[in-house]
Amino acid sequence: MKKIPFVILHGWNLNSKKFTSLSNSLSKMGYRVYCPDLPGFGKSNKPEKSFKLDDYLFFVVNFLKQNNINKANFICHSFGGRIGIKLAVINPEKINKLILTGVPGIPPVPREKVIFFLLLAKLGKLIFSLPFLSVFKNISQKVLYKLAGASDFYHTDQHLRETFQNVVSEKLTFLLAKITVPTFLIWGRQDSLVPISIAKKMKRLIPKSCLIIVNGVGHAFVYENTDIFIKYLRPVINK
Repeated sequence: MKKIPFVILHGWNLNSKKFTSLSNSLSKMGYRVYCPDLPGFGKSNKPEKSFKLDDYLFFVVNFLKQNNINKANFICHSFGGRIGIKLAVINPEKINKLILTGVPGIPPVPREKVIFFLLLAKLGKLIFSLPFLSVFKNISQKVLYKLAGASDFYHTDQHLRETFQNVVSEKLTFLLAKITVPTFLIWGRQDSLVPISIAKKMKRLIPKSCLIIVNGVGHAFVYENTDIFIKYLRPVINK
């Protein structure tokens, strides 16, 4: 019997290369594996405009069509999971099983902190538009975002910075209850970026979902500790 392929959707500021170990492990298990570089990352083209989440969804749907993938198991890490959630609601027929890891399906930081990040971006843009400060723009913005705890927000490409704002501003919580595909949340207990409390809330909201908590690992274990991830993925595949 032909096995259903895997599609891996990577996180923000990452690319397909980070998931080479996971891709190889799944290939050795007899699966076809696809891990596209999402627009703006890896070898993909940089967006010529700021994207919204729906633009990434369109990219993924088009990718499936181009590669003749009718249905796949999706492994979605962090930002990639936001795409996976929308795909599961809008195009559920494309998903066999949805595996989410470290996904901010519910805002992982207080709303006021997100607003602070957005205000910081606008303030920085105003300040560094002054002629005598423009030369320090890139360096200073990077430092400001890091001090604010939003280093992922900083990107040298203006369109990607605006894209990040669009993505984190879009609420997905109301979509979780609409997911009907088999969903598995595999989470590192030490995930400090998207804490386990978020995973537990998502588990309660997604019908018939399953939460698997992995001790001793954090947000990036899907690609930094691939052997451990595969250990917990196997039972999911075999269900």
